[in-house]
Amino acid sequence: MSHWPLPKNVDPINAEFWQTLQDGVLRFQRCTDCGTLRHLPRYQCAECGSTAYEWAPVTGRGTLYSWTVTHQVFHPAFDVPFVAAVIELDEGVRFVSQLIDADPAELELDAPVRVAFKRITDDFQTPVFRLEKT
Repeated sequence: MSHWPLPKNVDPINAEFWQTLQDGVLRFQRCTDCGTLRHLPRYQCAECGSTAYEWAPVTGRGTLYSWTVTHQVFHPAFDVPFVAAVIELDEGVRFVSQLIDADPAELELDAPVRVAFKRITDDFQTPVFRLEKT
């Protein structure tokens, strides 16, 4: 386990998002009226305006859409180099996370990735991604 900072859930819908991840399944809000997936969590669908939603599991697979490599320690819990990545999931949602176990010099756009979960405390884990071997 690490000393990563835990999210500050000042909004109940944000806390709900983090809670849905604790069983090791990546989920996003899905509008139950029009079916649109959305992230960041919010109270109203940007597509149809509905406030009805459910937490829908996704495959956790996607591609590397963008990334940045940090070489300077910005928090003592994060080892460097640290790869912050934008993942475009197969379902169309983009998600910002850490890309782990990857050589930053070998990263390529559209490289396939898959979600993994990093245990932070005994009762909290966060999604991270790994390159998927092809």
